[in-house]
Amino acid sequence: MAKEKKETANKEILLNVADNEKLLGAFSELLQAVQEKSTALTDHKADYGESYINDIKMLHKNFLKKDNFKVGQIVKWKKGLKNKRLPLENQPVIVLELLEQPVFDSETRSGSPYFLEPLDIVLGMIDSDGDFIRFYYDRRRFESYKK
Repeated sequence: MAKEKKETANKEILLNVADNEKLLGAFSELLQAVQEKSTALTDHKADYGESYINDIKMLHKNFLKKDNFKVGQIVKWKKGLKNKRLPLENQPVIVLELLEQPVFDSETRSGSPYFLEPLDIVLGMIDSDGDFIRFYYDRRRFESYKK
């Protein structure tokens, strides 16, 4: 009886190993396909036409446009300039504080979009739990909220 149990256990182990090898093989094939597709996308020379150039110029102009916000004012992200998860696109938030001297994001990697970003406005919002929360942002990314 003990010998039969041991043989059954060994067979189950061998089946599990075979299943795991099949899964690993399928995963390896999938990973290779994703890597090949990714390489093909990055190796492709994109054609940055007139539309792209116009868009980047418009976003640049909008980014540099300064708004004179006041504490208590309702604001939202400027279109195309949202660089953080919150607030959501078009979500109204309230200006809590305008900093004369910005604080800088502590991101230390220069490849990050947050590297040395000047955070000069404190905004408040209601989170998904109904709590009032506040965050620091770059005010150039916001505009007055209009319904």
